[in-house]
Amino acid sequence: MKGFIKKVAQRFGHDIVHLPSDPIVRQWLDLMRSNNIEMVFDVGANTGQFGKKIRSFGYTGSIVSFEPLSDAYDQLQLTAQNDQAWQAVRSGIGHYDGIAEINVSRNSYSSSLLDILPLHVDSEVDAVYVRKETIIMLKIDSVINQYSRPGQNIYVKIDAQGFERQVFEGCSQSFDRIKGFQVELSIQQLYEQETLMAEMIDLLRQAGYKLKLIEGGHRNYETGELLQVEGYFFK
Repeated sequence: MKGFIKKVAQRFGHDIVHLPSDPIVRQWLDLMRSNNIEMVFDVGANTGQFGKKIRSFGYTGSIVSFEPLSDAYDQLQLTAQNDQAWQAVRSGIGHYDGIAEINVSRNSYSSSLLDILPLHVDSEVDAVYVRKETIIMLKIDSVINQYSRPGQNIYVKIDAQGFERQVFEGCSQSFDRIKGFQVELSIQQLYEQETLMAEMIDLLRQAGYKLKLIEGGHRNYETGELLQVEGYFFK
């Protein structure tokens, strides 16, 4: 049985050396295989944590990681440099092409184009902002032909710290090529003007994407309150 699954996985650009014990990972791999995902756009890559994770799951297709912060991008480049199928791009991703100013958090990965709210800092003290950076902003619609081939099935992971809706809106001309989205969904507002979970699910549904898998995410570890989840959407 394991040999059969490995052969099927390799057919779709994956190489599974063992069956993962985590049911979330197994279901994610099933969804990636059934949708024949060949390219992952990693939006909000930070230092490459997501790319490393999906490589460990067995995904061997192409990855393009977008990261706007200078320090994080330097580390991302080092992470991806020995992987011929993984490209790092220094850019923010949103709903327009231009220049933007991003708030940089102490922990780096909570950095956002939006103002942070006390609820977030209360749950993660290092989420506090310490400086600003000027960054390049691009839409997925503007770069999709540069980083992928026509007909290639694309999966977009969005970890944009409250800016998920804007990233999604910047993909609107590419929905025919994007087969799946992975989106960080906030149950409570952690950033000013952030679109919350219910509305994001509805926006994705209207575009033809169904919620197929959900995973627990960021929480306040003092109170146990769940603040964010990870949603996996496919056509």
